[in-house]
Amino acid sequence: MIKSVLLARPHPFISSEMKPFLEYSGYAAVKLENLADFTTQAKSSSGVVISMAVSSSLGKSAAETFIQLRQEISRVPVMFASILPFDESLAGLKRLAEHAGIQATIVGVSAGNENAAALGKPDTFLYISKDDLADPARRAIASRMTQRHFR
Repeated sequence: MIKSVLLARPHPFISSEMKPFLEYSGYAAVKLENLADFTTQAKSSSGVVISMAVSSSLGKSAAETFIQLRQEISRVPVMFASILPFDESLAGLKRLAEHAGIQATIVGVSAGNENAAALGKPDTFLYISKDDLADPARRAIASRMTQRHFR
């Protein structure tokens, strides 16, 4: 049976780039269509992808989405995705973790992080950028990291 990953904040990058990437990595990507279904769909998923985009068709910010997820389901692994490179998103991810009241381990795509012990843990933020998916070598590393994170 194929594991599913919930795309919690649909955005053009998430729909056009992340969905095929997740399918390439062996997951069924399920796009959240209605906020009322968030908890139910997240509970049945191997992981949740949250777009860091400023806006989403569902109206909640990345921080609001993550906080709701943690209040209702504390153990599901989370991936954050954006068009920005890791270095440019790191401060925002740290603020998000602080706002949520957690001490997060933030991991970007790199060969050195491919076997990070933090992958798969609920307090780990795996971050994937558009550039990570555009380069074939980085995409392969990102795929292996995703598979470890969304076991």
